[in-house]
Amino acid sequence: MNPLQAKFARYVELDFQDQVTLDALLRTEARLVPAGTDLIREGEPIHFVKLVTEGWGCRYKLLEDGRRQIVAFLLPGDLCNPDALAAEQMDHSIGAVGEMHCALIAPDVFDRACLRSRKLRQALAFDACAMLGTQREWTLNLAARPALARIGALLCELHYRLAALGLAEGGRFVAPVTQITLAEATGLTSVHVNRVVQDLRGRGLLHWQGRSITLPDPDHLAQLSGFNPRYLHMPRFTPGTFAPDRQLHAGTPTPPPGNAGKSTGAF
Repeated sequence: MNPLQAKFARYVELDFQDQVTLDALLRTEARLVPAGTDLIREGEPIHFVKLVTEGWGCRYKLLEDGRRQIVAFLLPGDLCNPDALAAEQMDHSIGAVGEMHCALIAPDVFDRACLRSRKLRQALAFDACAMLGTQREWTLNLAARPALARIGALLCELHYRLAALGLAEGGRFVAPVTQITLAEATGLTSVHVNRVVQDLRGRGLLHWQGRSITLPDPDHLAQLSGFNPRYLHMPRFTPGTFAPDRQLHAGTPTPPPGNAGKSTGAF
């Protein structure tokens, strides 16, 4: 099963013809994007629908002073620019987080394939809901959550999305991210991220060595961070972890509002 099939199968039940269609879409022009380079930059014209087939990418915006703000992580099966059917130019940049492989699909070919299948149109609608929900969640993360909850919620999201693709098991996954990458995604400094990482390690909620990340107790981390996967809109995925409604765990301690912006733990 290719990554687009694996992702869409979490939204709807794909029949044989849908799977054949998705396979055909991925047998197209491919591109390797080296780590730290861009697939496409803000302001450049859009010629293809781009899909991550292997590795990680990110959507990002550059600030006037050259700093980068990551606004989403792209995993295998993710459409980099589903707006290619309407937009003519990119309004943000897409870069590779580690080495990334992408399929380049002509917009008219992609459009015709989806028009022929009600299931694929439904899957795209779910995917659009998930992208919008993720942006709302990231806005909440940046605007209202203290540092520990920001990092914790992001790690829970990545774990959940990778588990849905079969790329995470037992709380463990491989990620090409660094503490600098997490800082760019959470609006924190790398020093602040390091403090939070040490705090989570001290609580027994995070093991991180090289590219290997393990969440020993994903449910506890989710409760502590306020993470609920509802916004990812995967009705056909039940990972066996993450409580379906955090209101059921009202007795679990959560970071007090007064801690927003403060570091926790030892450096």
